[in-house]
Amino acid sequence: MTLSASEQQSADLDAVNADLQRIAQHQTAGRLAEAGAMLDNLLIRYPGHPRLLHLKGLNLAQTGKVADGLALLDAVIADSPDPVVLVDAGTLRAQSGDLPRALDSFQQAVEIAPNYALAHANLGAAQLLNQQFRAAIPHLQKALELDNRVLDVHLNLAQALIRVGNFDPAIDTLYKALAIDPKSAAAHSHLAAALFRRERHDSAEHHARRAIELAPDAAEPKLHLGNVLAAAGRMDEAVQLLLEIAGKPPTGATALSRLVHLRKTTEDSPELAILRQYQARLADLVPEYRSTLQFALGKAEDDLGNHAAAMEHYHKANAESRALHPYDIDAFRTRATRLEQLVTPDLITRCGGAGISDIAPIFIVGMPRSGTTLMDQMFSRHPDVQAGGELAASPRALRRNARIRAALEQEISPDDLTADDFARLGEDYIAGLHAEGLRAGYVSDKMPANYLYVGLLAMALPRARFLIMRRHPLDCLLSNYMQNFGQNQPFSTRFSDLAQVYRSFDRLARHWSALLPDRVREVPYEAVVAEPEARMREIIAFAGLDWSDAVLDHTRSSHQVNTASMAQVRQPIYGSAVARWRRYGPLLHDLAAELRDVLSDDELAACGVAPAA
Repeated sequence: MTLSASEQQSADLDAVNADLQRIAQHQTAGRLAEAGAMLDNLLIRYPGHPRLLHLKGLNLAQTGKVADGLALLDAVIADSPDPVVLVDAGTLRAQSGDLPRALDSFQQAVEIAPNYALAHANLGAAQLLNQQFRAAIPHLQKALELDNRVLDVHLNLAQALIRVGNFDPAIDTLYKALAIDPKSAAAHSHLAAALFRRERHDSAEHHARRAIELAPDAAEPKLHLGNVLAAAGRMDEAVQLLLEIAGKPPTGATALSRLVHLRKTTEDSPELAILRQYQARLADLVPEYRSTLQFALGKAEDDLGNHAAAMEHYHKANAESRALHPYDIDAFRTRATRLEQLVTPDLITRCGGAGISDIAPIFIVGMPRSGTTLMDQMFSRHPDVQAGGELAASPRALRRNARIRAALEQEISPDDLTADDFARLGEDYIAGLHAEGLRAGYVSDKMPANYLYVGLLAMALPRARFLIMRRHPLDCLLSNYMQNFGQNQPFSTRFSDLAQVYRSFDRLARHWSALLPDRVREVPYEAVVAEPEARMREIIAFAGLDWSDAVLDHTRSSHQVNTASMAQVRQPIYGSAVARWRRYGPLLHDLAAELRDVLSDDELAACGVAPAA
């Protein structure tokens, strides 16, 4: 019987498909030589066939001949840029450490096939590895839109969201990941991190402990559990857990840094010995961990009284951090000036009184490291106050109000704003509080950067009171410089930027106090430390509350603390942080020179700076 041409072609196709299926079986079983031999035979019959060259390239890569395999894939791509081949080539390059070319391959695949889920997933994963967190998010979201069954895509999206501070969507994503695999240690661990940042400490502790059950040798969930325990004031437990993983890089570098910042370092501290071991191989670490450890070394040397050595480490730490997180000081100053100019007596007269009076928020604002956490902890002890901590309610409310943003960006005139715009702002702020479970008549909000928005928030929330914390500029700015804020406060990495931000803060604090004298109170940190009862009686009365002795015993607060001050606020009020800058004296010459006109002649001289003319 003779087959027709079409029947013969069909038979040949069936035979090739059977061979391809057998090749796949060989590869799955690790029989790569057998798979390669079959591919070579097929290529004799079908020379230059792109599908066979693609498979041959992958097979070569699996046998360790990655360069030869990539050469075949590149030949296929040059002839016809198939998105599947581009993704495979990108994956091989990423696995070989060639991330830039991997990103190019994935980007080409996405452009050719916009609905190819794997291309978006791999592009997002590569961008995540390259620390392009914001760029990764839309590609990972698109991958899940096309195929939401892949656990790793959920995990990658959650990590990107966490790195840019979008904790709520990260939490939602991770709960979806757990629906796919309830026993994913990584999902539980990332969820613990995100929940901790949202100050949902009980849930964070649960997921950290579950991750440890599922992966007892993993360091990351132990780091997150240590953070939760420290925030709750369970310092001994936190220290024990962090010590357990401190010597295990890379997570151990972060754990060690947290440990160094939780307690005073002494010559016989076990963490100091581990820190010295890391110091000997800093050059082998990526910049983020070098910065983290340089900050820890600075803190340790400061504890030991070696101030010159400490400052040298802080300079190196901030240089590394600045390279990772650049800061646009001009953009900040422009925004601060526009906020000052937007809220005028005329605007207050025209639009004031129409906000939301359901609650009386107590905004505790100021420069970071100015005493906002201490003040919030004291308020948290008052029986009528629900302490919110560092809330994101105000920036979120501002993002939701396009007309106020447009006026701020000078896209519309302030005259175009109405009382309803500020009522909406107040409604959105309160909705943010309710989303956090904050429903008391008095709620404290200690987001320091709210000092920028005092005027807007005062119009949106007529019963709000604003406490602007002030601390000696050298103490405050030195404390910022010594703190590893990462991307959260990038202005803290350079003396000149710190000075410029302080000037803007100082101008706004004076402006709001003069514009809203019945609503705004400037609070010197040093005065609270020196006379806590006298000062707190004034402040409590200013907030419209009855006096409670409990506010003086903030160490018994059940409110958990996530900020850089978590160890200090568990201690009684102390004065050792006052005039701390004098220990560094001339080492602060460049910072003092930037602040020449706000420091006394004595203070300038202590820093080796000639007095202002």
